[in-house]
Amino acid sequence: MRLSTDPRRWRTLWRPARFDPLLLAEILVVALIAVQAARLAWAVITPTGPVGAWAAMPGPDAAAGRAALAAGTDPFFRTATGDTAAVTALPLSLFGTRVDEATGRGSAILAGADNVQRSVAVGEEIEPGVTLKSVAFDHVVISRAGRDESLFIVQSGSAPPAPVVGDAPAAVPAPVAQPVAPPVTQPASGPGEAR
Repeated sequence: MRLSTDPRRWRTLWRPARFDPLLLAEILVVALIAVQAARLAWAVITPTGPVGAWAAMPGPDAAAGRAALAAGTDPFFRTATGDTAAVTALPLSLFGTRVDEATGRGSAILAGADNVQRSVAVGEEIEPGVTLKSVAFDHVVISRAGRDESLFIVQSGSAPPAPVVGDAPAAVPAPVAQPVAPPVTQPASGPGEAR
């Protein structure tokens, strides 16, 4: 059994296709669905946690640190001198801090004598022989030659002048409204009466 084909049919198969906007839209929709399916597969395959032998760095116990801080500080009578570090004489300026209580680390934005700001993490060397020891909200403690020294945030900006109370113009009293009399009405005349 042999199948025969019409030669006219072969000519129509190789004819160039006309532009069809619906076919183009259909191809674009299929391509977008394929891209979204690939993105979904990639999101499912990608691991959410660290891969390999990852271990968290043990940090200091935050609760024990707060308890030690509360035991060593009297919040009501601060006249007693604590073991505060002396203010440093190095030509350094502190512009910002980032405190990390969870790990005991943090970083600070410091500038040297050249006024070039850079970020320094706890334990890094600021200058030769000077390392950043700890970071607090408004200051950092640096270690220089085995001694601890404090460096506070630069607050050299001048405050705007306060307005002088005596220069304010006197307040003008609001006008008081006079009572308005009700309108006077004439009695209505009866039927047949002339006004």
